[in-house]
Amino acid sequence: MPFLTDSLKRAFAAGTIVVTPNRRLARALVALHDREQRAAGCRVWPSARALPWDAWLRMLWQEALAAGVVPADARLRSPLQSAHAWDRIVAAEGMPLIDPGRAAVLAADAWVLVHAWGAGGDSWRAWAGEGDATDDCALFARWASRHARELRNANAIDLAEFPDLFCAWASAIPSLRGAALAFAGFAEFSPQQERLLVATAAAGATVTREDTLPSARGHMLRASGASPHDEIACALAWARARAIADPEATIAIAVEDLAARRDEIRALAEDILCPALQWPGAEGEQRPYNLSLGTALSEVPLIAAALDLLGWTEHPLPLGRAAALLRSPWIAVGTDAWMSRARLESAWLTEGRAKVSLRMAIAALSGPDPAMAERWAAVDERRWPASGSPREHAEAWRKRLAALGWPGSRPLDSAEYQASCAWDEALAEFATLGAVEPRMSRGDALAALRAYLARVVFQPESPPASIQIVGLLEAAGQPFDALWVAGLAAERWPPSPRPSALLPVSWQRERNVPHSSAARELAYATTLTAQLARGAPEVVFSFAQRDDDHACTPSLLLPAGQALEGDGVAVPVTIAQAQFALRPPREYVQDDAAPPLEEGANLRGGARLVEAQSDCPFKGMAMFRLGAETWPEAIDGLSALERGVLVHAALAAFWRVVKTHEAFLALSSTALRSAITQATEEALTCLPSARWRVVSPLVQQGEGARLESLLGKWLDDYERPRPPFMVSQIEAERSLLLAEHPLRLRLDRIDTLDGGGVAIIDYKTGDTDVANSWFEARPRAPQLGLYALAQRAVHPDQQVRAVAYAQLKPGKVTVRGLAADSRSWPQLKLPSSLKDDGIADWRAMEARWSEILGAIGAEIAGGAAAVTPRDPKKTCARCRRQPLCRIGAPAIEDREADDDE
Repeated sequence: MPFLTDSLKRAFAAGTIVVTPNRRLARALVALHDREQRAAGCRVWPSARALPWDAWLRMLWQEALAAGVVPADARLRSPLQSAHAWDRIVAAEGMPLIDPGRAAVLAADAWVLVHAWGAGGDSWRAWAGEGDATDDCALFARWASRHARELRNANAIDLAEFPDLFCAWASAIPSLRGAALAFAGFAEFSPQQERLLVATAAAGATVTREDTLPSARGHMLRASGASPHDEIACALAWARARAIADPEATIAIAVEDLAARRDEIRALAEDILCPALQWPGAEGEQRPYNLSLGTALSEVPLIAAALDLLGWTEHPLPLGRAAALLRSPWIAVGTDAWMSRARLESAWLTEGRAKVSLRMAIAALSGPDPAMAERWAAVDERRWPASGSPREHAEAWRKRLAALGWPGSRPLDSAEYQASCAWDEALAEFATLGAVEPRMSRGDALAALRAYLARVVFQPESPPASIQIVGLLEAAGQPFDALWVAGLAAERWPPSPRPSALLPVSWQRERNVPHSSAARELAYATTLTAQLARGAPEVVFSFAQRDDDHACTPSLLLPAGQALEGDGVAVPVTIAQAQFALRPPREYVQDDAAPPLEEGANLRGGARLVEAQSDCPFKGMAMFRLGAETWPEAIDGLSALERGVLVHAALAAFWRVVKTHEAFLALSSTALRSAITQATEEALTCLPSARWRVVSPLVQQGEGARLESLLGKWLDDYERPRPPFMVSQIEAERSLLLAEHPLRLRLDRIDTLDGGGVAIIDYKTGDTDVANSWFEARPRAPQLGLYALAQRAVHPDQQVRAVAYAQLKPGKVTVRGLAADSRSWPQLKLPSSLKDDGIADWRAMEARWSEILGAIGAEIAGGAAAVTPRDPKKTCARCRRQPLCRIGAPAIEDREADDDE
């Protein structure tokens, strides 16, 4: 069991205030003290007093206030107030910064470094443009001068400069005389910290520096993993084995890059340490581990929903975020209709919406969730002040969220409840922003709240766990029973220098500022490694042998030690692998036939049904019998389907007016352009006005120009040279008996030819297949064949003399088709030109169509649904139903054979 050093025991017994570099170490020392008191049989004992450095500074501020040494009306700024002040200063610069928020964070960090590692003066004023100061340094000097001026004008003090000010006040503070202070766990002290400790001691306090760890190093072991993933997996398995062997032990895994790998490590910990808790419903169960470095409060789902709700009342949300909000469990109002609400995303995608306003959502909710629609409508009608103080905004947000139903009607689990409490605390803290910004607009206030919550780290409190996963700095100075230090490859440890971009590099190196040079990083990494080596009786140092595509070697700073053996070097089997290995025998059933259609039942789906069945029998069954529609894709502008609708509508409008080839030839160029423009304008109205409202006016204007260009090209190149004809029917409905089942069809256009007979034209806005592919066993583009057979069935005395696909694709306007003779349509091929000896003339061609399309109809009627795409590469790329048909997934026999190998 870890224990306190003798000096710390005496310090706590004497009531000494122990100051630590971070909150985790302070809590750990207090917990160790309490445990030792219980072990000694004590039932009551004085509380240990341990504070992190920042909390101790705030305590000093209170003592300075009580002593009356603080200048009149001066106040200490909170981190929120200081961060907002820097945000405002950077924004006021007016420079085109890529990320102003990040620039403000860098400036605030540089301000802290200047005070912590400087000599206590305003050294930044010398960086305005001389010496080796860069433009960035001069910019920071300007920002720092403005920040200092604002602090003086507001009679405010921030935490960065407070220690130096306190040094001047310390001698006049009575409470320091005789006070006992111990500083424990610090790897190093900055010059400002040293000055503060000296001033505190000079004021009469007893100041000591304590070590939290034993002086001797533990038993050193070394290990490695094939990859960073395997390295952590080995560490978790090692920790699990030691926790099982000694449930009272405190075991730690310190990871060099924990912040970047937090999600990956959490997933591994769940799989290796507590696999049974991964099932739904166990989210709130206690874990056998604690993972430090929480997430930003703004990213916690409950809080993100609150922020999106507030933002939605101000401006539209991106479609994805709006849909996620409607599915979330934190906006339920009386009923659990989230599944119905979830369908709204599909409708909005189909409509091509990129953003969704609150009013639009309210209108859409009236169907699936009328209770929510009514409640939200009442909230949306209220008038909220356009501006106000931060306190007024915070109160308005509370009321608005409650009115919108946040955080829902179901009980919150522990983590959610703690997040809601953190939200309340954040709003209370935001209200104090009035000391810096008395009044703010609604939009600015919400942006400031988002920025603040992005800086607040949230980690739910949980009961003590035997396994702790921490960063290197958190592990340093804390005693454990066993410690594994991971990620110490040579290329990462010591880390590369990262000097502040806003401070002169020479100034940073002269003062040995953290991360300023390679020598500085080497010295600090050496000190930290030595401290970690004393962190437990058994310490394992490890590295990954390979990271991405390159080999790695262990850091030269790793202490010498023997290689770890046993469970600690074997990559554990995950729960998924273990379950798969224990899978029971499975039965494989070939089921590629749906129930046959009832006699005489309609074939639903028209020509698209036959086309889908020809592409792949399963596709036809899935689309038109199972109703398996694919999820709509996000579109920019109009979809391909909508552009096709516009082309069809424009040509239909043109020929309804012109009607005959003779009238078309009689049009002057001006009249033709006018007719095309009129047809285009009429076609644009076929899409609802609501659809046009979600696309930019430029898109609508561009679509009009595109339609006019396509129509002009098609009419001049392919309609004008034709023999005389009359457009007799547009969108004609026909019925064809296919395998004794009626199939309803809609023909785009039927022309009556001057020499007798008709021509059938089908408009296509994509690429069309060559004529030979229309007569394959599984034909491509079967529409013309169906239309020709249907027309002959309805009018047996009227010969179909030509069929054609009008390809109306920008840059590829052409015609593909067949004609009974050269007089019917000279630009089309004759049936005899096909590479098929069985098709000598038009009658033979219709017979072939009747044969192959009848066979497809028989498949449909019989329920054929085998997953046999005609062209897997092209057909499956367009289908997008692979999760249903499972094409490409290995057969069960193949998978079991692979496992046996």
